[in-house]
Amino acid sequence: MSGMNVYIEASFDTAAPDGPGESLVQWFRTAWVQLFRSLVEAEAKGDGEVESRAHVVQHIDDRPRRFPHVGAAWEQFEEGLAMFPWAADITFLSYRGELCELGRTSSYHTLGDGSIWRASASVSADAPDDAESCAALVDFLHAALDTSNPTFGRIEWRNFNELTNLDAVLRRKKRTSRRESRRFLRGYAWATVCPAELAARLGGAAALENSRAFHRVLPLRAGGVLLQASDTLAGYTDQVMERVFEALAPVLPQGEPHPDPAYPEMRFVPRDAAGVR
Repeated sequence: MSGMNVYIEASFDTAAPDGPGESLVQWFRTAWVQLFRSLVEAEAKGDGEVESRAHVVQHIDDRPRRFPHVGAAWEQFEEGLAMFPWAADITFLSYRGELCELGRTSSYHTLGDGSIWRASASVSADAPDDAESCAALVDFLHAALDTSNPTFGRIEWRNFNELTNLDAVLRRKKRTSRRESRRFLRGYAWATVCPAELAARLGGAAALENSRAFHRVLPLRAGGVLLQASDTLAGYTDQVMERVFEALAPVLPQGEPHPDPAYPEMRFVPRDAAGVR
């Protein structure tokens, strides 16, 4: 993942108001026009320094349908997404001297019955202490999820693991975490998406804003709320993380967290959420 240091993830079930296929279209379309705009423009120059590749796998045993220079075939790519495929991916590559991956967004079904799926994106934050560029990351996630009623989401800096911080330190299985994501919040990060059911238990967007634990509180039209902890990625200090943890503790899974040597990059508050009053 040369050059990339930001990981963005969202998880979904089939509760999306317009159906899961439309949620996929919205995720990839927003990534194309917002998150990867500079890469799309660089490829459009036609000098060969940046190249996009994409594929769609409709069913798990199918051969992938490939789209080199996906912008030229965007309509066909979206048609594949609308059919809610088992997996899809866009990757931006550079061939300057050596092959380098500049950005990626993907999705896949996490359960065989297709009832739960995740989407992710990897990008570079060249200025993690710049409020404007950091806000753009959150704005992307808000636009990508606004009509989807997601079960969870997050933005992490220098952590590309599919396990959330709580999955790791509470030794929760990913499958269990995903299945229970409308009962327990799967984790917390610099930016966290709380599903509608859990946001309601926390008093809604107004109560979360009044808690003063977050820099921005952004409701999602189809349900849920996006919470930005600090104005910049670099500003997500342990003190800020503690405030986020305390605000979200009523909907976090209980248990005493323990560091896992296999995941040293995981940041967490070393307290049981059950003990927060």
